[in-house]
Amino acid sequence: MSCAGPFLEAGRPVVEAVLALGLPYCDSTGEQDFIRWVFEQDAEARRSGALLVPAFGFDYVPGDLGAALAARGLGPLRRVDVVYASRSLATSRGTRRTIAAGQASGIVGTEVRAVEVPWGRVRALSIAGGEAVTVPRHLEVGEVRTYLAINVPPALIAAARAAARLPVVGSLLRSAFERGPAGPSGTDREAPFACRVDVESQTGERRAMLGEGRGPYLFTAEALAELAARMGRGKVDATGARAAAELVEPEEFGAATGLTWRRVEPG
Repeated sequence: MSCAGPFLEAGRPVVEAVLALGLPYCDSTGEQDFIRWVFEQDAEARRSGALLVPAFGFDYVPGDLGAALAARGLGPLRRVDVVYASRSLATSRGTRRTIAAGQASGIVGTEVRAVEVPWGRVRALSIAGGEAVTVPRHLEVGEVRTYLAINVPPALIAAARAAARLPVVGSLLRSAFERGPAGPSGTDREAPFACRVDVESQTGERRAMLGEGRGPYLFTAEALAELAARMGRGKVDATGARAAAELVEPEEFGAATGLTWRRVEPG
């Protein structure tokens, strides 16, 4: 179980060791480029008997499982939209390091999507999400987009991205993030989160699912621990690089990790 990021800096040696030893592996990354790299190791993992499961946490297990649920019986899909929202935006130092490292390359985009979640209507910005890599592993889909609800105007995001490309600004940004708290605490730690997944089939049929849980980091810990325990007991019979929905049943795994699902009106 690998949890040290940014994963493009710290994660590759771990995966390489796993491949050499033919072990089961999971991680907490949210970095699309690293997720893509892990899936590029699929053939080598199958040869060695290793099982690689990246991004097995708040990002992006709910979106991947929600897409599988929403798409049941629909056939080929035109599009999948995943929106994450949390009542608290408190982050860990590792998450902030990843954001600082990726802002110049556009980890947060400027496309806006507004959706209803249990505590009201939120505006979400496009991000370089893992579902673009994982969902096509198990669904036939033309386009997958991920959004994160943050109260920041798109124009400010664009300006921050341009500024982050300047070495001095990038260094100041990383320094500021390092001075923050190590991670969420108190009510922030257990703040409710939601994951809304909207799908549209090639025939125009639309469907939406809403997942709800408590504490993005708590859910990540629960999900990783549950999967690792199943791996350790030999309950996960697979090799290669796999998405969440290729290994666990959405409703059953949700019950084991405090993630509930219900169908909602498409937005």
